[in-house]
Amino acid sequence: MLIDFDPGRRGKHRYPIAVPAGVRAGVVPETLCCISNGEGPTVVLTGGVHGDEYEAQIVLRALADTIGTDAVSGRLIIVPSLNFPASQQGGRVSADDGKNMNRVFPGQSAGSPTDQLAALLAGHLFPLADLLVDVHAGGRDATVVPMVFGFSNARCRIGPAALDRILEAWGYHYIEHLQGIDSTACGAALRADIASVEIEGGGGGRLDPRELAIMRDGILRGLAAAGVLSPHLPAIPFQGVHVTVGPENQVVAPRAGLVEHLCALGDIVAAGQVIARIHPLAGGSGDIIDVASRTAGHVLRQTHQVHLAQGQFLANTGTLRA
Repeated sequence: MLIDFDPGRRGKHRYPIAVPAGVRAGVVPETLCCISNGEGPTVVLTGGVHGDEYEAQIVLRALADTIGTDAVSGRLIIVPSLNFPASQQGGRVSADDGKNMNRVFPGQSAGSPTDQLAALLAGHLFPLADLLVDVHAGGRDATVVPMVFGFSNARCRIGPAALDRILEAWGYHYIEHLQGIDSTACGAALRADIASVEIEGGGGGRLDPRELAIMRDGILRGLAAAGVLSPHLPAIPFQGVHVTVGPENQVVAPRAGLVEHLCALGDIVAAGQVIARIHPLAGGSGDIIDVASRTAGHVLRQTHQVHLAQGQFLANTGTLRA
């Protein structure tokens, strides 16, 4: 699938990623950019694991165009949209198999289109990598505060303490701590003893230039902290917060209805505080249900949908880490 790829070739080069077998007509190949320059770490930057998370794709294409060879120490590999069939089809997942790419890693080279592209990352790029940076956003259905989280272990070339320094150098206010999932890109990287960073922010089915700038600047600072890129921006001392997210931080709709949010992204809420109302789909307005946060913390994500089914995601919070 990765045509004529030569990761050892010095300079800045682009390589086509072939359209996977089984993808319907109309999808065109994606392009991988590899910038290699002497000694240093190898960092793999990916976007578009979910096709409707377009912020990452825009930012990574711009970085691939503007970062020069002389600015790199080591190797920087940029894949703007890994799940490019889904992105080009206008969906979160590929219409050809309906699979959530971030639940199929490490993929299968002989599998469905989504499996094949996951296997490209895990099988061909992971063996080169010291660090994976997987860039996400809220997509069409949610909005998310700018935040980062990451995973490492003692066997990774970038160990836990070094990864913490990279995360704090990102310049974001929120660093999230959560239990990883093996079938995600970051989970598969950790199983291969590769450190990873996942970025979140934006979404809601629209593009905000301020959020694009935040994402771009965070990546530039993070790559500089990882040692693969010369500093493009001044370093920012970390003045944010570390938050933990677990099942108790998830808020779902208790019944079908129309959601009215009573707080904004980034707000600090108390345990038991009402953060949303569910308005009825029929009957009188007296059937409104208040929805409370089970924990104290910061509001990190909110659904961008108004009409929710029972049990559908509504919001989640992050609890200040002790």
